[in-house]
Amino acid sequence: MTNNRDKRPVLLLSVLALVLLLTASLMGILSDDGGKPYVFTSLRGEAVDIYGGEGLYQFDNTYKAIGVRSFDWVSLVVVMPLFILGIYRYRRGRFKGQLLLAALFTYLAYIYAIGAMGNAFNSMFLFWTALFSTGLFGLALTLAGIDMASLPNKLAANFPRKSLAVYIIVVGIILLLQYLSEVISAYITGNPPASLDHYTTLELASLELGIMIPLHLVAGVLLWKMRVWGYLIAILLAFTAGMVFIGLSLSLLLFYFSFGQGSMPDMLITIAITFVTCGFSLVVFQRVKD
Repeated sequence: MTNNRDKRPVLLLSVLALVLLLTASLMGILSDDGGKPYVFTSLRGEAVDIYGGEGLYQFDNTYKAIGVRSFDWVSLVVVMPLFILGIYRYRRGRFKGQLLLAALFTYLAYIYAIGAMGNAFNSMFLFWTALFSTGLFGLALTLAGIDMASLPNKLAANFPRKSLAVYIIVVGIILLLQYLSEVISAYITGNPPASLDHYTTLELASLELGIMIPLHLVAGVLLWKMRVWGYLIAILLAFTAGMVFIGLSLSLLLFYFSFGQGSMPDMLITIAITFVTCGFSLVVFQRVKD
């Protein structure tokens, strides 16, 4: 663990992240009026359900608007308290605090890159960009302070290495099949991808196919081979997945019960995956030695 002076940049970025998260999430929650959905014809001739209303997400499609609303609540209720816990433990020189902050910065970089680049432009654009940047640089600084050589020694003897490796690889394969099938189907049929709606491109598919899926597959293989970077990347991905799937489950619940759309099997499968991801996160956290 780094000394107190070396901790300052990470702590400052953590406090900045808290302020930005509080502002962005409250703005999204308080400005929401429930939307006034209407049908819009896209440039590709597709009928798209737009969320409408007067809130931040009035120009997004209904599904994405509800999804971002859900992540506003996750940021406020789950991520912010975890940041406070991470800061507290990090200041006390705890390795768990260091890992937790690294995972939270990963979450910020991932979620708010999607928001800034994928959502319709709104008044939170600069805040989302700042959160994405804070997450990216916070992650880099936090990782720079980790003694990689000693990382395996900071994990308990019963650390679930093999099961975590399999889980990470399976998640990567599922994501790969999901996004490739959508894109290849569009190539074959000549129709827009199902999730494109009125947006110009599939920014989430690009992020997943270009970064997240390779990270899952490489991390799983490296972890199986007991390589130190495999341990670190897999732990961060497990933590991040837990927070992401909480948001996804909440969005599907809102979509189903508020708008009567979506399917019960999809919702139940996502909720089940959420329990698995959160379970792995808790087990991994418990098996890290301070």
